[in-house]
Amino acid sequence: MKISAVIITKNEEKILSRCLDAVSWADEIIIVDSFSTDRTVQIAEEFGATVFKKKWAGFSQQKNFAISKARFPWILSLDADEIATPDLKDEILKITADAGGRCAGYYIPRRTYFYGRLMRFGKVYPDYQMRLFKKGCGEFEKTEIHERLLVKGEEGRLKNPLLHYSKAGIEDHIKTVNSYTELEAKRAVKLGYRPTGYSVVIKPMLYFLKHYIWNFGFLDGTAGLTYYSINAAYVFIKEVKAMEAAGTGTIDLARTIFKRAR
Repeated sequence: MKISAVIITKNEEKILSRCLDAVSWADEIIIVDSFSTDRTVQIAEEFGATVFKKKWAGFSQQKNFAISKARFPWILSLDADEIATPDLKDEILKITADAGGRCAGYYIPRRTYFYGRLMRFGKVYPDYQMRLFKKGCGEFEKTEIHERLLVKGEEGRLKNPLLHYSKAGIEDHIKTVNSYTELEAKRAVKLGYRPTGYSVVIKPMLYFLKHYIWNFGFLDGTAGLTYYSINAAYVFIKEVKAMEAAGTGTIDLARTIFKRAR
């Protein structure tokens, strides 16, 4: 059965050609671009993708719009910094050819490359992501960030991975942290979330200890140290921004140092 690959973009010229080349076997490629100012659209058109332009409305809205434009029975949703391996391609083609597959959607494991280095430790892998699903059976939840693909029906798991090429340098990484934590704070306000001393002070430290020390993230060298340090900082910054939005004071933090946030 035929497959539509769908991707949302904005200024992705550095990585997009690799992503598109790795999924050129799809029966169609749908790009929803948020008015890129670099060569993103030109690259997409060179690969024969159908490009739609849509003003940025949030991750889930952009992705759901892309899904709505897909014509074929199966949809593979990718980020522009993800590469489908040849083995994953073969697995997907086999499943979709097998009477449409037994499941409505499939989780795909991801291998993360950080600053160009494969992250082998810290339990980054397999990082399963729901990405392959039958048309009409999946939709991204309407949330500000970290949107999940919700599937109606039986779910399965594929064996072969996507390759996820995370940030190439610390400057872009820090910009992303600041942008994403702003969205996290907005979602926290909407949900009535109130940080505690535990979530602000203890939780970031536990994240670092768990992944960098207990799960041997230090074996990834400088990349591991940078990756887990920034991720721990992400947790801290997210909680502080939520704290500011909720009007939580330092006295409240001291009183709730052993209390988990709700």
